[in-house]
Amino acid sequence: MSALDQISTARNDEFAARVLFIATKVAQMVAAEDAETADHDVRVKYSGFVIRGDDNAKMIATHVISSNPTIQSNINADPEAMGSNISDGDIEFALSSIWTARSLAYKDR
Repeated sequence: MSALDQISTARNDEFAARVLFIATKVAQMVAAEDAETADHDVRVKYSGFVIRGDDNAKMIATHVISSNPTIQSNINADPEAMGSNISDGDIEFALSSIWTARSLAYKDR
């Protein structure tokens, strides 16, 4: 139940690669979303940033973990799994829920 276990998972190369792979999927979905979606322009700009590989996979993983209690619980339940016990669907849900916040953080890049 330690933040250290969550940090270790976020820094794990395999978990971070999974998060980045799914982030690329979400980026593609956002790039094709309705132009009337709130914050669409900044969301699409960030999507391009992710698709080009300009974001940091381990920082995205950190944000995914820190923002989602379900993912935190899974890590806490089995820290040795290093996130392998977290479903791709849970990661995709977390990414979708933080996309606008990440987009706004990167809007001036």
